[in-house]
Amino acid sequence: MAALLKRIVDAELADPEGTLVSSIRINAKITGFQKLEIQIVAAYYFIFLNNGAYLWNGGKIAPRDFVSQFTIALDDAGITAEIYDQYFEWLLKKYPLVEAIKVAEKNQKLVYTFEALFAPPEFVQGFPLDV
Repeated sequence: MAALLKRIVDAELADPEGTLVSSIRINAKITGFQKLEIQIVAAYYFIFLNNGAYLWNGGKIAPRDFVSQFTIALDDAGITAEIYDQYFEWLLKKYPLVEAIKVAEKNQKLVYTFEALFAPPEFVQGFPLDV
């Protein structure tokens, strides 16, 4: 999963050999009943490039929508479906609630969180990533 996001970011940057691409890590887990939570761990400025930002000097960073592109790439590669399939298989073995599985398969939710690396002291963790 991290390799997919690294390729997306790499394609957008003028200097893809820098810290941002090499800092990208992914953690994924199913939380709740139907929610797949993907944590993106990367250099703190990833969020500004993804979401865009207005700068103190009147400048603007246009959003690059890395996370939206990543979501599409995960679906295209079948990764999201594979994660849910493994989860539903485990769930069915542990709790044979066939009806609940059918409902869960129809109501999947993908949520992103962001953990900033190398952030300056004034950086506040917990800002949402735009998708």
